[in-house]
Amino acid sequence: MSDQANPVPDAVLVGRLRREFLLPTRTAPSLHQPGGNLAYAAASFLLWGGKPGLVSRVNKDFPSEWLEQFEGEGMDIAGIRQANEPIDDRFFVTYTSDLQPHFENPITWFADRQLPFPPELLSYTPTIPQYCSKNDYRPDSIRVTDVPRLYLDASSAHICPIDFVSHKILPSLLKSGMISTLTMRACNCYMDPIFWEEIRALVTDVTAFMMTDTQALKLFQGRSVDLWEIAGILASYGPEYILINARDGTLMVYSRLKRKRWLFPAYSGKPADPTGVLDAFDAGFLAGYRKEYDVIQAALYGLVSASFCVEGSGPFYLLECLPGLKEARLKVLSQQVMEV
Repeated sequence: MSDQANPVPDAVLVGRLRREFLLPTRTAPSLHQPGGNLAYAAASFLLWGGKPGLVSRVNKDFPSEWLEQFEGEGMDIAGIRQANEPIDDRFFVTYTSDLQPHFENPITWFADRQLPFPPELLSYTPTIPQYCSKNDYRPDSIRVTDVPRLYLDASSAHICPIDFVSHKILPSLLKSGMISTLTMRACNCYMDPIFWEEIRALVTDVTAFMMTDTQALKLFQGRSVDLWEIAGILASYGPEYILINARDGTLMVYSRLKRKRWLFPAYSGKPADPTGVLDAFDAGFLAGYRKEYDVIQAALYGLVSASFCVEGSGPFYLLECLPGLKEARLKVLSQQVMEV
């Protein structure tokens, strides 16, 4: 479709699309279904009534019916490009009873549960990168030409974890147009002391930079173990907000401009499948922030999105919530925010 055929999306979401094979312990398996961090982020943004424009690179054989499903749900797919090089877009994860993820040896896990092994997973090996190149593009790295010109007229954007090169080029590209609010989730592979010198330039143009407590501590290894100190240092590089998601679901938010710190508890629900939960949080945060540019409201929106995501499997589970449930959870969580 041409740029002229589509309206400007409410926000641009950039990330990866995957063919997911999920074996949760507390809900039914979800096999050969659309997924990837971009799908969870897009569903979360839709949950709050927004229309996202998606940017990603996929295989030529990525199921066209899935892209049609994305469109049917209200996503703009003009930024989804076919890569010239093959991409292994399969993603497998299973969880033990304590919700610990395992990415290796899918044959063993299917056999253990006496489930037939999906033929699509034959010869599968995990593709989660353990390192980032500082200069080389991967087949699924985002190129400057992947972002439709019309998308630059949007007001906000979020960058899901991709790789270092994509994260290096995207902030300045996205903010070259009308995008004023830009959020980005850190990649495991560059939250490492060997990237210390590159981090300042990476986050300078970002409104909010999201990471886990594990990532923050690894990046600052030998420098600090105080998460609030880490947040303050990263914020001094340019971001208005630093968000740190802890393993127990707690959220830490640091505001550079207000010099304030807030602690948010996770919603107390019944977790079933944590796949995509951080991506759902991020897009919920962006959806909330766009409304009144209030970081507390944004964090609450993100936590509510995360609470829905973790209760089921697959990105489209987010869109099955009952009317009024979002508002009820917002009210509950808003009474538990603590300034520290």
